[in-house]
Amino acid sequence: MGDPLFLSLWLRGYSTMALPLYLKKALGVFPNSKLMPGGILRVFALSFHEAPQLEEFIDGPPDGSAIASRAQEFLHDDCAFQVETRWDLYQWTGEWELKPSKVLIEVYGPEFDSPRAEHVRIDFGPDRLFLPQEQSDHLRPVQSNIRSLLHCAQDLEEELSAERRLLWSEEEEDFSERLRATLD
Repeated sequence: MGDPLFLSLWLRGYSTMALPLYLKKALGVFPNSKLMPGGILRVFALSFHEAPQLEEFIDGPPDGSAIASRAQEFLHDDCAFQVETRWDLYQWTGEWELKPSKVLIEVYGPEFDSPRAEHVRIDFGPDRLFLPQEQSDHLRPVQSNIRSLLHCAQDLEEELSAERRLLWSEEEEDFSERLRATLD
């Protein structure tokens, strides 16, 4: 199955009032799935242990402006905005296939119970999508996934003016070194 792979971002000039803008910017640079567009917008209060205050399905590619407008209605210091969407990655199913893979884009208010006190977190799905498969001697699909991941992380960091980022999994504190080794 694999551990989830996360990107945590801490932003310069972070402000509660800008939470919808951060979400809009993140969605603007995220490479949404062309094979299965759409997703779900959720708004949480206090923590993810609470039921969502809002859950709306998104038909078609997520529109950052419309989602930010909707999120604005729920803006509080203790809220989190989450967009569940997908992007297209190579996946091993006995052979390599380009398929949609679930991603969670989360933006946290300063009083929301975020695990690392980060401002933005992206859950890219299982780390196995970015690691060689024992059953396959083809590395190109994995390298393509890694390049997509690193490119997306860089775009998010620049667009959101991050002062710090961390690519990590539950197994490894800093996953980026493992990815660089796989690319080489």
